[in-house]
Amino acid sequence: MRLIPLAIAALLLPCMASAMSDIHFFSDGKISAKGLAVQQVAGNNIFVRAMWGEIFIRLVVVGDATTKVTKAYGETASMTDIKEKDIIDVEGALASGGSSLVINALSIRDANLVVAGKTLSGVVTATNAASSTITVVDPTLGKTTVIASNASITKGVRPIQFADTKVGDVVLSAVGSYDYEKKTFTATSISIFQDASIFTARNFEGKLKSVSSTVLPSVLVVTIGATDYSVYVDEKGTVLNSARKPASLSRFVAGDTVRFFGAIRSTNLTEVDAEVLRDLNF
Repeated sequence: MRLIPLAIAALLLPCMASAMSDIHFFSDGKISAKGLAVQQVAGNNIFVRAMWGEIFIRLVVVGDATTKVTKAYGETASMTDIKEKDIIDVEGALASGGSSLVINALSIRDANLVVAGKTLSGVVTATNAASSTITVVDPTLGKTTVIASNASITKGVRPIQFADTKVGDVVLSAVGSYDYEKKTFTATSISIFQDASIFTARNFEGKLKSVSSTVLPSVLVVTIGATDYSVYVDEKGTVLNSARKPASLSRFVAGDTVRFFGAIRSTNLTEVDAEVLRDLNF
């Protein structure tokens, strides 16, 4: 049975603050107190005030190992996270005896703890190079600004730079902290989906720039479009001329058109492991 809702007393005040404490005592000794202003924290003892305008009463909130402490939006916190000037809600029981109003807390919610560790995912809808931010639509948080200035970013298994992110990328997971008030997410790591089909072996064709060795294994630099690819051919590789006959790498000359069959490396999109190499100029 609810006995005394102290918030009712505040209605008699001629002037009230915009936010008031709300305390309810129950016949079994339980107490529910919301909007308590923290004055001091000493270990597991929190000295607070219940405020109604300029009127207040002092209370002591006592926690222990069984006290459930949460942040403003329900995430787990600890007693050490609670600081002076924070506003807390407390559920518990009145301590017996003594001259002070003491609450043995079963649960404490700190309304000032609005930053929480989160993992989000979703499609990138915008990027901003100037602020190193991307906008991600997360299923739970919705449209969220992700600060990536200090985040490690990977696409598949390869590290990438912020400049390599683009609209349409799918963020598999971004780990960091979310600020509910600012509605921003500061990421420590971001994992972006990589389409594995680009790693399927296929034919490539381009202009030869250089050959590291005239015998296998060898590394050739081949320009395809605007990109220079490093083409790795090991001892088991096949080297052919335009007529598909065995050939020597000593015949390969810069500027020749070469065709090769191989797979792009998952760790570097400009490196290819080639099985077959042909020079189309001889």
